[in-house]
Amino acid sequence: MHVEYVAFDSLGVKSSCVKIETDDVVITIDPGIAEEVDSFPLPLKKRMELRRRYANSIKKAIRDADIVVISHYHYDHHIPDKNLYRGKTLLVKDPVRNINSSQRKRAEELLITIEANVKAADGREFRFGDTKIWFSKPLWHGVEGTNLGKVIMVGVDDGSKKLLHTSDVDGPILEAPVKIIKDYKPDIIIIDGPPTYILGYLHSYYNLARSTINLIKIMEETDAELIILDHHLLRDYRYRDLLYPSYLYAERNSVNLKTVAELLGFKPAVLEGFERNGPTKWRTWQRFDSRGIMAVLQNAVKHRLISRRWLKEARETLADLD
Repeated sequence: MHVEYVAFDSLGVKSSCVKIETDDVVITIDPGIAEEVDSFPLPLKKRMELRRRYANSIKKAIRDADIVVISHYHYDHHIPDKNLYRGKTLLVKDPVRNINSSQRKRAEELLITIEANVKAADGREFRFGDTKIWFSKPLWHGVEGTNLGKVIMVGVDDGSKKLLHTSDVDGPILEAPVKIIKDYKPDIIIIDGPPTYILGYLHSYYNLARSTINLIKIMEETDAELIILDHHLLRDYRYRDLLYPSYLYAERNSVNLKTVAELLGFKPAVLEGFERNGPTKWRTWQRFDSRGIMAVLQNAVKHRLISRRWLKEARETLADLD
C-alpha cells in the first residue's frame, strides 16, 4: 500500500484528502477543499493561493483514481464538479438515508446526472482484487443529534496493511467511533481531531475533554504504526496546549502521532503562520491539562450534560499525565 497525503489542514487548507494505491486499485478519499478560516494566521491572499495549489493536487488525485470515496457532502470533503468524476466508481455516503436536508440537497446536486458508477457505501464492504474497502455505519459529525448530520468512516485493507480514515467525527467525541477504530485494528489511522477553533460557542470544553480521553484510549488500545491527527484541530495554533494530555501520552509512550505536515518534514502551517505573523483570535490561553479536564467534566456531570462514568474514565485515562 502506498499512501499519498494530498491535502490537509496542517498544509494550510481545509481538507483531508488522501490517495491510496494498492496492487489492485487507486482510491482517492474525500477530494474536497476550502480556504482556511479567518482566525488562521495567514493573510487571505496566501490562504487563497494555498487553496488553488492544493485544489490542483486534489483534481489530479481524482484523475488518477479508479475509485473515489465521499464520506459526506461538505465541500471540504468533495469538490462539487460532477465532470471531475466522469467514468469513476464513486463509493459515497448514502444520499437518501441517514442524511440531513443540507447534505441531501448537495448530494442530489452532485449525483443526479453524474456520469459515474455511484454506490451508496454505508455499512458495506467492497472488494477489488485482494483489496477490501470497508465502510462504517453512519456516524454523527461530532455530538449526537448535531445539525451537521452524519458521516461514514472508510477502511482500506490490501492484505498486508490496513488504513482507516475517520472522516469528520470531531475528536472523536462519542464512543461509537472509538470502538470502530479499535475493532478495525488499523496500521494507519487518520483522525480529524476536535474543532477547537470554535471552542466556547459551537464546541464545548467538556466535549474537548471527552475527545482528549478518547484519543488516549485509541493510542492505548490499538497497535497502529502511525496516527495522523489533522484536519479540524490544525486550524488552531493553540492545538498542542488544548490537547496537552494526548500529546504527553504519545511522547511518553513513543506513539507515532503526527500531522501530515510533520510526516512530510514540515512545520504545520498554523504554527508557521503564528510564529511569522503573530496571534489572530487568541492572544492568551491556558493549557487544558488533566486538572482542567477533571474540573470541566465534574461541572458537566453536575449539570447532567454527560454521565458520571466519564469521571471514572478520566481518572483512569489521565492518571500520571500531569
